[in-house]
Amino acid sequence: MINTLEHILPGVPILEILRGLAGEKQKVYLVGGAIRDSLLQRPGHDLDFAVTGDGLQLARKTADQIGAAFYVMDAGRQTARLIYHADGGRRWMLDFSVLRGSGIEQDLRARDFTINAIAIDLHTSDKLIDPLNGAQDIIDRRLRMCSPESFEDDPLRALRAVRLAAEFGLRITPDTIQGLKKVVPKLERVSVERQRDELFRILDGPRAAVGLRTGFMLGVFQSLLPELESLKGVGQSAPHIYDVFDHTLAFISELETLYSVLVEPYQEEKGASMVTGLAVMKLGRYREQLAAHFGALLNPDRTLRGLLLLAGLFHDIGKPAVRSVDPDGRVRFFDHETRGAETASKRFKALALSVTEVDRLTSLIRHHMRIHHLAHATGESISRKALYRYFRDLDEVGIDLVLFSLADKLATYGVTITSDEWQRELHVCRQLLDAWFDRREQILQPKRLIDGRDLMQSLDLKPGPLVGILLEEIREAQATGQITTRAEALDFARGRMAINQEG
Repeated sequence: MINTLEHILPGVPILEILRGLAGEKQKVYLVGGAIRDSLLQRPGHDLDFAVTGDGLQLARKTADQIGAAFYVMDAGRQTARLIYHADGGRRWMLDFSVLRGSGIEQDLRARDFTINAIAIDLHTSDKLIDPLNGAQDIIDRRLRMCSPESFEDDPLRALRAVRLAAEFGLRITPDTIQGLKKVVPKLERVSVERQRDELFRILDGPRAAVGLRTGFMLGVFQSLLPELESLKGVGQSAPHIYDVFDHTLAFISELETLYSVLVEPYQEEKGASMVTGLAVMKLGRYREQLAAHFGALLNPDRTLRGLLLLAGLFHDIGKPAVRSVDPDGRVRFFDHETRGAETASKRFKALALSVTEVDRLTSLIRHHMRIHHLAHATGESISRKALYRYFRDLDEVGIDLVLFSLADKLATYGVTITSDEWQRELHVCRQLLDAWFDRREQILQPKRLIDGRDLMQSLDLKPGPLVGILLEEIREAQATGQITTRAEALDFARGRMAINQEG
């Protein structure tokens, strides 16, 4: 058993500095996540300290000594946070709080789960303080509440239980499940922002699909994402093999897999199946560009991957409202993407996402059938006009939609998908990525041959909508290679005007 501070955080100079600042009289304990992560042999960048005496003063002194940013989180409870950038660029987050209760054991017993209720005294640092046997629970891959009051003290812990179980591959004990279910109705009293942030910790985690499936099974998303209940039991016709709810969960799983094989650093074993192998073969050359694209942040607290997964949960939310059945029994969902975008937009706003995030995700949902239509409407290649219009309408969301569409295709067919069907979708996606990453200036964003002022002067036009319409038509003709010079652009505009006048 790894049970000393030197084993858990070898060579971390912050701890020596903290010991010196605290002195002999002030007790300082490293608690929770850092110890848990070390026992799980996982890297960690957060340190939580429980201290006696003036916690804010110790935190401020530590910040001054190491050159960290200092933030008071709750003055009444004397909690503070330090953000420290060590040599080599490693970022540490240090949280300080005053010890609860009469001592460290009482403090630990009041925490959420036994795997987080482990401490080490910085002054002695020779053994774990583990009154609830959390280290053994880590070894046994078990998530157990600290006490029957754990969930009652903070119902948000129900969501946290789902996240921790998924992230670390833990089995939630029966008594913990029982305690969790009792507080599910009380989640509606927890602020939307706190629930949303916990949801995104699940979505940004390594096993989001597992966490979501567990969470829906236990009912912890009912107050946060109530619309998704309407998807259960909504049947679909072939080629769908699941109802809408199970299709949605399969979508999340497929999107996670595709992201890992096409965006994250290459791992040979992830490309071992026919599906992932073909995806890597067709699209793997864009890994670096895709990583840069998805590495961009719309919000510092949420990844684009997590936002994509949230959109995935809502991509078919419009289906129950528009479901119809033909006389021959075939189920249809006409224009479900438009209805779904409207419903999703309301929920995303209720989650207090930014305007930029809401617009991006609703655009994904509104257009999520577009690549499917391209795959079935085109032959071997997509026309330059179709490529131009796709990215004119979607811009960088068109790249998000590549992974989105592939995940939807796999979640529709499941194990019944054929190599030909999968390669048809991949072929379209490859052409879209090629246009965006390799031929953007040539096809998507050609240099303007003429501007509005020049157009009005040359054709004796007055300001108005017609100028904008002509400029867009010129740009499209330029993108398709139909025109390449200013003179050709003017001739093209004259021709379009003549056609309009005749009409």
